[in-house]
Amino acid sequence: MDLEAVWKIREEETYPALFGPVSRGIFPLTQDLFTNQFNQTDIDPRWLFYGVFEFAPTTERPSWLYVTSGYSNPWDQDPAEYDPAGESGAGVEFTFSVSEQGDWAIQTLQRMLAFDLLLGAGRFPGGDRMSLHDRIPLRAPINGQPNCQVRNLMLVEREDGPQEFPLPSGEVILVGFTGITDAELAFAKEHGSPALIEKLRTASYHPVTDPNRNSLVL
Repeated sequence: MDLEAVWKIREEETYPALFGPVSRGIFPLTQDLFTNQFNQTDIDPRWLFYGVFEFAPTTERPSWLYVTSGYSNPWDQDPAEYDPAGESGAGVEFTFSVSEQGDWAIQTLQRMLAFDLLLGAGRFPGGDRMSLHDRIPLRAPINGQPNCQVRNLMLVEREDGPQEFPLPSGEVILVGFTGITDAELAFAKEHGSPALIEKLRTASYHPVTDPNRNSLVL
């Protein structure tokens, strides 16, 4: 069981079993993304094998789902040392549940994946990899539409499906992003992310991001 076999199990067996048939993908990260979004020209070439899959709604999940693939690749692990009880690669993959299909959702998750890879590589002094309840300003409407109020993301525990899955090389945690407005971001800074999550959940604005919704907080 080598890296390629683990990779194939995740994308061809585990993901369809967890999320349903692949609708589109994989959409890999590109050099242009790192250069244009983050001004980074010198990158690990392995990052260009990371990407995002799109999954259409199912009878169990009414939302469109976008999932990264590659972070859990056991790049630096010797197959003889695979530990099913340990972590596979970075031990995480990102998800993003949205109310409608859109390339904007793919691009958003690609951007978050690239950002976290750069954080982990120490490209931003003082920055660590993202952790639960971190809030990330996008500084633009999430779907590119001028009337969209959702302009930020928050990293959260996944609530609309499995939160982890096993690979022969180790365990993988699934975490999600939820979209928030500028006013909601300010609320979270004052009252904490868990308080905002609860408020959004009660209003049915979480865990599925609707880019067309109004701000819950004014």
